[in-house]
Amino acid sequence: MEPVNSDSANKWYNQRLLAGCGVLFLIFFFGVAFGLVEIVQRDRTAVRYPGSTVVAAHSNYTSLPRSYNWDDTFRTDDGFHAVYQWYSITFDMGAESRANGACILLETDNKTFLVERFMSVTICGSPGGQLVFVDRTTRFK
Repeated sequence: MEPVNSDSANKWYNQRLLAGCGVLFLIFFFGVAFGLVEIVQRDRTAVRYPGSTVVAAHSNYTSLPRSYNWDDTFRTDDGFHAVYQWYSITFDMGAESRANGACILLETDNKTFLVERFMSVTICGSPGGQLVFVDRTTRFK
């Protein structure tokens, strides 16, 4: 009977351990990455008025990692007051900052420990429904 080479057994064990740790790291990395993508997607769609149709969407990430900007436009057949009230209550926007013809501009800024978010919503009444223009800028301190 031949003696078992302990160096060979340790090398094989170390290779398996290293491969297992590598696989766990990749699973963790991709889990975090997909989680962040999901959070960003939910944040992006949070400003969409329920039942509205997306007319246009534009993203500006040129200032990353310090800030980014999202511009979205929606169309809805709901009444002007219902749209105004939803944005005002959902995003704590308060009274309109100014009105121009059939349009109202709502603005707010939220500051937390590491993030500043500036948001403006312009709601314009038209015979074909309400148009909602949302502009959000997020800055990291």
